Amino acid sequence: MTLTQTLPAGEVRRLPVKRARIQDDLVADYLATVVKPGQRTIQIGAGDLGAVCLKRGAHHQVVGTMGAIEALQAACDRRSIPTDALSGGLAARSTDDAPGFDLAIFGAETGFPAMAANWRHVSGRLREGGVLLLIGADHGACARLADALAQDPVWSLETRIAGAAVVFRKTGQVSDETALAGLARVSDPARRPRGIRYGLVRRVMDHVFPPRRPAA
Repeated sequence: MTLTQTLPAGEVRRLPVKRARIQDDLVADYLATVVKPGQRTIQIGAGDLGAVCLKRGAHHQVVGTMGAIEALQAACDRRSIPTDALSGGLAARSTDDAPGFDLAIFGAETGFPAMAANWRHVSGRLREGGVLLLIGADHGACARLADALAQDPVWSLETRIAGAAVVFRKTGQVSDETALAGLARVSDPARRPRGIRYGLVRRVMDHVFPPRRPAA
C-alpha cells in the first residue's frame, strides 16, 4: 500500500511504503546519509537494508544464504531499485587489489559462528574511517561484537539509532591477530554479553541532544 501525505497547500505527495518497524526506517534514513555512489558496502546476514545502499549507487555484497540474497533482490524489485551492483555468497570475499569497504552491516539475527567467520575479512577490509553498523547490539552475536569493539581503541562508538542499532567508526589499522583476539575475549557462551543497551537515561539524552548526522 502506498501512503499519502496532505501538504499545507492541499497537494498530496506519495510516500514510499514503510518498513515493518519504525526503527528500520530510521536506520534506512541514516544509511541514506552516509552511503555515496560508487562506494563498496557489505552486509552479513539477511535484511533489506542493502536496498538503501544499492539505491544510493553503492556496490553491495551480501554474505548469507541464497534465500537471503533472493529476498534482498525481491525487495529491490518491489522498489524498482537496480541490482546490477549486487553480489553475494556464503562467505565474504574480495580480491587483494579491490578497494576497501566503506560500510559494513551486521544483521541482528547473525549467529556468532557466521559473524566470527567473516569478521577477520570485514574488519581488515573496511577502510580507515569506514562505518560499521550493528543491528540489535544489545543481544546475541552483535552484542558480543560490540563488547569486543568497546575495548578496542581502533573502534569508536559514534551513535545509536532508535535503540535498534549502533554505529562504530574505524579509526586505525586492524590486524587479523587483534581482530580475532578481541572476539576470543567475548566468545565464551557462559558469559552473557553486555552489548550497547538503550536505557531510559540514554533515550532522554538522545531526545534532548540528538546525535549529529554526517553531512550528506
